[in-house]
Amino acid sequence: MELSENAITKPNRTRLTLIMVGICPAVFLTGMDQTILATAILVISVEFNTSQDIGWWANAYLLTLSAFQLFYGKLYSHFPIKFVYLVAIVIFEIGSLICTTAHSSITLIVGRAIAGLGAAGRAAYLGIMSAAFGLAAILGPFLGAVILQLTTWRWCFGINLPLGAVTVILCGILVHTPSDPSAQSLSLVQKALQLDIPGTVFMVGSLICLLMALQWGGAAYPWSDGRVIALFVVSGILAIAFVATQATKIAGKAHTIPSSLALSVYVAILFLPVWFQDVRGRSPLSSGELLTPLIAGYVVASILAGGITSGFKYYNPAMIIGTALSIAGATLLTTINLHSSTARIVGFQLLYGFGVGFEFGQPSCIVQTLLPEKDVPIGVTFITLVQNLCASVFVTVAQSIFQGEMHKRLEPLLPQSSNTSSILLSALPRILSSLPSETQETAKIAISDSIIRTFYVPMQDAARQDLVKEDTSSPEETAQDQNGREGVKENEKQVEKQDVNITTA
Repeated sequence: MELSENAITKPNRTRLTLIMVGICPAVFLTGMDQTILATAILVISVEFNTSQDIGWWANAYLLTLSAFQLFYGKLYSHFPIKFVYLVAIVIFEIGSLICTTAHSSITLIVGRAIAGLGAAGRAAYLGIMSAAFGLAAILGPFLGAVILQLTTWRWCFGINLPLGAVTVILCGILVHTPSDPSAQSLSLVQKALQLDIPGTVFMVGSLICLLMALQWGGAAYPWSDGRVIALFVVSGILAIAFVATQATKIAGKAHTIPSSLALSVYVAILFLPVWFQDVRGRSPLSSGELLTPLIAGYVVASILAGGITSGFKYYNPAMIIGTALSIAGATLLTTINLHSSTARIVGFQLLYGFGVGFEFGQPSCIVQTLLPEKDVPIGVTFITLVQNLCASVFVTVAQSIFQGEMHKRLEPLLPQSSNTSSILLSALPRILSSLPSETQETAKIAISDSIIRTFYVPMQDAARQDLVKEDTSSPEETAQDQNGREGVKENEKQVEKQDVNITTA
């Protein structure tokens, strides 16, 4: 936008096109980074010789991506939009550079967390580029597999650097935003007080301790271990402190929390390629192809759900369809085994992907329909935040289940003289190679069953969504009971007036 005395004027077509070309790579990278690791995880685990950090490579990105979205929203309200946006991209690039050059698992985790912190600042513009985001989510596993075949896994992150540079250059030169007089009237200290920094610190700290406890418990340490218990205690204390900051208005009216909803599809996106590669012996590219039904079904169903909701003027039909399909698909995924046919696996993924796609966008619709207009932006942002946060928790729980099942099933197969703990924490291919040849087939079945156990997490989440559906449908049902068709028509007018956008990011 061009600025003239704080007035916004529409840029010409050429300038607008270049601005969109600049923003599109940023949105594309945000979507791609959520799925590109899917086909590269097994290769990375072999290089770093660890299977216990698989969940953290995805979680670190999702955790900071979601936890700082509302924080960035406040930054955009009090500081120049262009400056905040470009700083977020630079932070993302720094994180990507750290991931590209990482020589240890912990360095990769730190890089992913920094990249997620930068990606959180770009999430505000996902809506206008939802097609790019959806395309990136589909292409992520494929692109990761192609990169693995042509070069090393490091370029799964290195590819972010030139594309991010395009965004910085084009947006830095072409985008001009007007200054906000109300924001300029505040001092730096006043702006800082509006950011709800205590709430953000307590929330992030509580979640990190919780995820570490879930990751270590039953795998690296027994659940009764003092370190695991201490993490749960600290997580609880920080959670109480977070609630206190909101209840006592330490941050004034800048509260962080409204309500929540969860998502566990990332468990399947993360562990299915590992199963394809390690159990079925597929290449990274082939595992990316086999994951396509899940992600493509999710994206296509999201679009269909938008059409259904717009056509019927109700959000319940899409949620009911999604709940039924996701419960069926997630349950069927838990039945696959070493000898399941490819057609069966593809069909189960399609079913689950369609179910998640139908459900995922509806909370945003509900928020836009039921909340006052001034509260809609924070409501929609919060839905995205909680979905990503819950995805982090579910991935951590799945990782804990995987490690626990591995220890239980493989420990009896290991030679008595071996260092059992060290072997079980190493990469899956190295675990198999450390076993006698006569037990490797049994071990592969054990690893397969351990991975499949993680799919019980999406199954229970899909069932839980049915309870959420019942709660979210009640306002509309109440309107029908009390006011008949007039109440429903009034709700339809409200939906049309607010121009509900059902795009899933």
